[in-house]
Amino acid sequence: MLSVPQPGAGYRRYDAHFAAAEATAQQFRGFSGRITHGQALAAFKRAATSIGASARIVRLIDLLFAWTKPQDWQEGRQPLVWPSNERLAEELGVEVRQVQNLLRKAITLRLIVAQDSPNGHRGGARGADGHIVWGYGFDLRPIGARMMEFAEIAERATAVRREKQELRRRLTIARKTIAQLAQTAIDEGLEGCKWLEEVETARMIVDHARGLADIDALARLVHQIELRKRRVHVAFITASTVVDDGQGKGQSVDNSVDITPTDETNCTHYTTTTQLQPANAEIRNGLAEGRSGNGGAPSSPASRVETDLDKYGIDVDFIGKACSEICWELDLSTRTWRDLIAIAEQQATYLFINNHTWREACRIMGRRGAAAAMIAVAHKEREGQVTNAGGYLRAMTQRATIGELHLGRTFHGLREAADIQ
Repeated sequence: MLSVPQPGAGYRRYDAHFAAAEATAQQFRGFSGRITHGQALAAFKRAATSIGASARIVRLIDLLFAWTKPQDWQEGRQPLVWPSNERLAEELGVEVRQVQNLLRKAITLRLIVAQDSPNGHRGGARGADGHIVWGYGFDLRPIGARMMEFAEIAERATAVRREKQELRRRLTIARKTIAQLAQTAIDEGLEGCKWLEEVETARMIVDHARGLADIDALARLVHQIELRKRRVHVAFITASTVVDDGQGKGQSVDNSVDITPTDETNCTHYTTTTQLQPANAEIRNGLAEGRSGNGGAPSSPASRVETDLDKYGIDVDFIGKACSEICWELDLSTRTWRDLIAIAEQQATYLFINNHTWREACRIMGRRGAAAAMIAVAHKEREGQVTNAGGYLRAMTQRATIGELHLGRTFHGLREAADIQ
C-alpha cells in the first residue's frame, strides 16, 4: 500500500491567519520616548471586546506580557516569551487543549505570532544585559504594531456606547410621555385615541429594544416610538381643545400631576392648565387660554431678559430654528409664545425641575424669558453639556437677578451651530 506523503505532519499549520499575523509583526519598529508596552497592552484591553477577543484571550495576552521586559520592546529587539502549554494551563486554570485553542485564536486575531524551533520545543535565554540572546516561543510584536489601531477602535466603541445611551434615554422619555398623556386623558375622559393601546405598543417597543445590539435597528425603534409620541400628543391636544370648547372659554382644566423627584423635598407639584394666569398670580404649568398682542404671551411688563431677547430679535420662530429638536411641536401649531411656553413647561417636567425653580425663573425673567431659558437648558442637556438641568436653570435665574444673563447672544450662538449642522 502506498502511503500519502505528509511532509508537514506534526508542525504548526501555516495558513492565511498565520501569514497575516507575521506580516503585522514585521510592521513593529519598537517603542521610543514615553510610549511603553504597558500602554500597548492597555490599548488592546480597551479594544478587546470590539475585535472579538474573549476574557480568556485577554487573560492569556496579559500573562504573556508579564513575561516580557521593557528592553524587549526597544527598536531592533523582539518581545519573545516561551512558556510551555502546561505552564500556561496552570496559570490560566484550564486544560492544555484549551490553551492550544486559545493560542490558535490569538494568532487568528493577529495578536501573537508563533516562532517555532526546528524540533518544535520552546525555550530561550537572556544575556547578562537582560536582552534575549535566543528564543523560540510567541512573538508579541503584532500588539505593538497595532497600538494606534486599538486606540481608534476603543474610541469608536465608546462613541457607539454613548450614542446607544442617548437613544435609550430618548426611548424612555418617549415611553413615559405616552404613558403620562394617556393617564391624563383617561382621568379626564378624553376621546379620540386608543390610549391604553398606545401605552401597550410603547411598552412592547421598549421591551424589544432591551436586547438590541445593532445601533441602526435601535435608532429605527426610537424613531418609531417618537412618531407615536407625537401622534399621541396631537390627539391629546385635539381632545383637550374639544373639551375646553364644550366647557366654555372662562373655564379651565387643572390636572395636578406629581412628578416630584424622590430626592426633592418641599416641592410644589406640576400642574396642567388651559388658562394662563397673569405674571403676578400663581404660576402653574400649562397652556394659556387667551392670546395677547404678543402672540399669546402674558401682557405684563417685560423683564430685563425679555428686553434682551427683543433687542437681539429672538422671537418664537428664531428659537424654534435654533433648537429644532426640542421645539418640533411648534410645527404642529401657529408658532406663538403661548405654544413655546407650553413646550418649556413640558421640558421642565421631563427634566424633573421642581415647580419652585420654574416659578422663580418666571418671576425674575418673565414668562417669555423663563420659557427661552428653559428651552436653552433642555437643548444643552440633550447635547450632553448640562447634567443638572434644575441647577443650571437656577444659576441662570441668579444671573438674571443681577442683570448678567444675555439670552440673546446665547440663542444666536445656538442658531449658528444649528445652521452649521
